[in-house]
Amino acid sequence: MPTYSLVNYKMLAVELQREEVFAKRGAMLCYTGKINFTRSYLAGGNVQNLAMREVTNEELIVMSARGTGKVCYGYQGEYVTIIPLQGERLYIESNSVLTYDNRLQVGTIFQGNQSGIQGIVKGVASGQGLFTTTFSGQGEVAIVSQGDAIALDVTPQNPIFIDPNAYLGHRGMLTSQFVTDVNWKTLIGQTSGESYQFKFTGQGTVYIQAYER
Repeated sequence: MPTYSLVNYKMLAVELQREEVFAKRGAMLCYTGKINFTRSYLAGGNVQNLAMREVTNEELIVMSARGTGKVCYGYQGEYVTIIPLQGERLYIESNSVLTYDNRLQVGTIFQGNQSGIQGIVKGVASGQGLFTTTFSGQGEVAIVSQGDAIALDVTPQNPIFIDPNAYLGHRGMLTSQFVTDVNWKTLIGQTSGESYQFKFTGQGTVYIQAYER
């Protein structure tokens, strides 16, 4: 199976032994060995998922690297984090995905299903779409972020509230809800800027960055 390791906090190395890895287009920095690069239209998913991405505009444009050797990846000086999955599902915005391989199943999910009109407001407030890329199975996903990606644990006793603009993704048995903090200051325009939050409850991990898009 492909082996993922950090060269430093902005560069990822993936070692291949007659294997394949998928990466964000434009992220390959250098490689050694015998590697072939091609555009991957299915992005490791299936035709149904490709059609879903086309309809929802949840673009996941990746290149396939196949062969034996080592490939180094990075993207626009952003920080790299490796997220290991052990059978759970990871929800992540497609523009945060750096690399993954075909041990994982790729999908696209409509986040508005869980919260109705709140999901629609959530997408508008955060500047993100209502559709999110998902990965499930056992393997690694490498993501990029502005500064270190911060992993925050959520337990049934300790829900967490996240600024939508700092949100990167989440995994585990979590339920998300869009909540608002509306008071008289908000109504007259004296808002702090944190009037909208994601509330996560359950058991899992939420990833954020110390940067607001």
